[in-house]
Amino acid sequence: MADNFASVVINNLDQFNFIAGDTQSLTFEVYDSNGSEVDISTSTCTVVFSPYGQFNYAAITISGSITGSSTHIFDATLNGSATRLLSGKYTMQPVIVDFNGDEFRPAQGVVLISGRNATV
Repeated sequence: MADNFASVVINNLDQFNFIAGDTQSLTFEVYDSNGSEVDISTSTCTVVFSPYGQFNYAAITISGSITGSSTHIFDATLNGSATRLLSGKYTMQPVIVDFNGDEFRPAQGVVLISGRNATV
């Protein structure tokens, strides 16, 4: 799988915004540099969120799972409780660890989390 991700484009995922505490469903399709589907059925998939510019700190890490018959797509759910107290700009990277233990981060996107207003 090492040759599949020869060219990584930074911030190639669409930016999205949400209010802290809302649940977000994320879907990632994995393709190689030729545009062919990559079978990730034997891989472990996660998504890591870091405050923008602080790449060495993971604010949130969520697990992904392959659902359905497509072995190149994984879904991950960002629960509202994980973001309830967050606000600001974050980078998001899907992380794929193959059966050999090799890690790949084929994409990155920017996420804007708006602070949650006080409860009334």
